[in-house]
Amino acid sequence: MDLTTKYAGLTLRNPIIVGSSGLTENVEEIKKCEVAGAGAVVMKSLFEEQIQQADSGLEDSAMMHAEAMAYLEADLDKRYGPHEYLKTIANAKKAVSIPVIASINCFSTEWWVDYAQQIEAAGADAIELNVYVPPFQSQLNSTEMEKIYLDILNAVKSKTKIPVMVKIPATFTAFGNFARQVAENGADALVLFNRFVHLEFDIENIKLKTAGSFSDPVGFYNTLRWIAILSGKNPTSLVASGGISTYEHIVKQILAGASAVQVTSAIYKEGLGVINEMLAGVTQWAERHNFDSLEAFQGMLNHKQNMDTENYFRAQYIKGITS
Repeated sequence: MDLTTKYAGLTLRNPIIVGSSGLTENVEEIKKCEVAGAGAVVMKSLFEEQIQQADSGLEDSAMMHAEAMAYLEADLDKRYGPHEYLKTIANAKKAVSIPVIASINCFSTEWWVDYAQQIEAAGADAIELNVYVPPFQSQLNSTEMEKIYLDILNAVKSKTKIPVMVKIPATFTAFGNFARQVAENGADALVLFNRFVHLEFDIENIKLKTAGSFSDPVGFYNTLRWIAILSGKNPTSLVASGGISTYEHIVKQILAGASAVQVTSAIYKEGLGVINEMLAGVTQWAERHNFDSLEAFQGMLNHKQNMDTENYFRAQYIKGITS
């Protein structure tokens, strides 16, 4: 069984990518991921605020997100800065043979994009832009909000030659149209979708707190639907992120048209051994169904291959409500 897959121009030995997290924050952890069987890793994200802080000439700009900076400063012993991040990329590339994808968690294009060139020079195989512009600013309409995402993509693409992936939320008014725009503006892949910690209230102490962001079934099925709809129509590679915890989940996303999947929560819960368990399950499933490669069944159940059914759209909604 050939588990290799093409993702944004990269060749992965299998479709499991360890997502951006503490599991990928340093060279030793990345080496563990490779030994455990991962096809690639996305490094733990470097936040735009951290790059701001490292540039002594941008103190005023850093004040834009002063509260975020306070959280980062309080956690400095657990985080690396921009220069250490570049060293980690370079050392990881010497230590492992699987693709190492850098990750920037960003919200603007004002000044930081030159750092993307340094990421490329350090040896990263690609850059994943984890873009999140909170949709709570009443002065921005949906078109202006979407433009920020596209501007960030264009700015980074103009500075680099390596593949650029965009990891985005599902909270757009017309997501299908926006996904098309992201592709047309040069994204090499779409990662669907990024997740966030949730606002929570501590009702005994009457104060704010945050709730965890582990995957949930709703997130998985939302991703499955959108990958099935976009696959074969959108020229970018598609990667599923969220709720991937079993081999069945991987098979479903590949059938929908995904090139790969990002796994994080399942590894935190069950350990790195879950990677080989899931790969073994995919292999056994494929052999039972007489497939000799991922490519042989990739996209079989996407909308392009099943244009005669409306189950991807309103018909499925009506059936679910009335039955």
